[in-house]
Amino acid sequence: MTNYEEKKDKMIDKMAETLMKLDEVLEKLEANKEDDKSHRMKEWYEEKKVIHEFKRLLHEIQKYDHYDEKEEAKIDKQFEEYK
Repeated sequence: MTNYEEKKDKMIDKMAETLMKLDEVLEKLEANKEDDKSHRMKEWYEEKKVIHEFKRLLHEIQKYDHYDEKEEAKIDKQFEEYK
């Protein structure tokens, strides 16, 4: 296996890990369902974090050029404003 293929496999594993974490968080949120607006905001926040992580991972292997390191801070700020 070439170095590129190894990197690609590691990225796929990291992406799968990230999705499994998202599933766990969403299951916990569903189990502890609060008011609908709060619940939806937390789901939105967790999904945005995963998308950001995917962008970062793809950027690392030069498969995504529009990665913005500051995007995560923007997501956190939006979440805090609407909490």
